[in-house]
Amino acid sequence: MYDTFKIKNELSNVPKQINELFPMPFDWYGFKWIPHFKDSNTPLYYKSNYKNLNLRLIGNQLLVTNSLHKLYRGNNSEPFTYNQVCKAIFLLDSLLPINVYTAKVLKLSVGVVINVDPQKVFNEWLYYLGKPYSPMKNKNKTYGAKFFLTDYYIKGYDKTYEVRNHNQMQLKGNYFRFEMEGKTKIFNNKTNNVGIYTVNDLLNYDKYKKLGEILLNKYIQIEKEPKLDLSQLTIKQKRLVASIRNYEIKESIRKQHKDTYKKDRKEYNTLIKSLDNSAFQKDIINKLKQQIDYSINN
Repeated sequence: MYDTFKIKNELSNVPKQINELFPMPFDWYGFKWIPHFKDSNTPLYYKSNYKNLNLRLIGNQLLVTNSLHKLYRGNNSEPFTYNQVCKAIFLLDSLLPINVYTAKVLKLSVGVVINVDPQKVFNEWLYYLGKPYSPMKNKNKTYGAKFFLTDYYIKGYDKTYEVRNHNQMQLKGNYFRFEMEGKTKIFNNKTNNVGIYTVNDLLNYDKYKKLGEILLNKYIQIEKEPKLDLSQLTIKQKRLVASIRNYEIKESIRKQHKDTYKKDRKEYNTLIKSLDNSAFQKDIINKLKQQIDYSINN
């Protein structure tokens, strides 16, 4: 369920090359460190890699970024379970010149993959907390949708296409990945209140379960396009649906006619709740829950 993260901690022993701002590559702790310069001959930092992980030494601190999921599994299309997370973090602690367990978590993403037609999933998305999505594109191909919020984003995309395009690998089937990524303060606010501060917190089983619940709720909160039978709506209801679903008109009414917008929105929500938002979307929610539960319980 965990994927990309960004962590940092202080080195217990700083190599002399760092203190001396050594301008050449050097070997230390089993890694080759390459100096990075900007406008002078003095290195800003030193970088290295381990498999897919990006390592950066800045003074007495080490920053580690990229996918914990891919580090352990080699991909993020297969499940990444709680027990595997524990093993991956143990491996990381044995490799790096920091105490990984006490490292501060700066960013984190959680996500799962399900077997379903991805295009059909995000084609039904409308808004998340009133915001429209941004299409995820590669050339002329729209392969996903992404909602940008303050301090975090959520996205869903065609995992089969992404793996084929970026890794030249073919998955057997249609796969959809849904994930949430953000600064850790989004997981620690009053609404979520998970308490993710250090890597140790990532190993807390109850917190892991709570992150799974948050991920599922994010999907449920996405406003989706119900399968409306327009022939059954009155002309007033049709106009109401059109005004809410057209983003520019909706925002114009919201900003210039606030009382009318509140009234219209309430009527629209009542109308939508009276409809079956398709068996398809219910099936998606069930599949996401199954994958989240599998990750938690294995």
